[in-house]
Amino acid sequence: MSINVVRLADAHRAELHELLLAENWTQLAKELQQNSLQVFTQYVALARGHVVGWLEGTARHEADAEVPGFPTPWAQVNYVLIHPAMRRRGIAGDLLRRFAHDEHRAGRRFMVLWHDRREDSGGRFAFCTAHGFQPIAGTGLVGVDLQQLLTSPGAAPLRE
Repeated sequence: MSINVVRLADAHRAELHELLLAENWTQLAKELQQNSLQVFTQYVALARGHVVGWLEGTARHEADAEVPGFPTPWAQVNYVLIHPAMRRRGIAGDLLRRFAHDEHRAGRRFMVLWHDRREDSGGRFAFCTAHGFQPIAGTGLVGVDLQQLLTSPGAAPLRE
């Protein structure tokens, strides 16, 4: 099955809203309806034209957001969500690589993933480690050099 990763558009909002509700991400579903997520970079993964995955990220520029070894500006992954029936098919990796590609082209060199204490994020950290993210000492974060993520031998080519 072919997956197409694109920027979130109005045509995808209703299906993304349903996916967020189905996964009990009600606060994010509400924010999507209220257009308060527009400040973030968002991508959807489409299978046969239907939303099966979502990634939200942002770029950090603030000097107070410095992370040892990861000078700003850097990209931050906020959320990755894949429809349960579509998991373990490489869709999350496609979303991550598309975000990394676009952020690298915009001049960012690093990407980090913040620990989300609201959920059991062990699976998310395992996913990121598999994509080259490493723990950043003393921070509770994982990070990766974008060039490394995009050119690692195990990275699948970006499907645009």
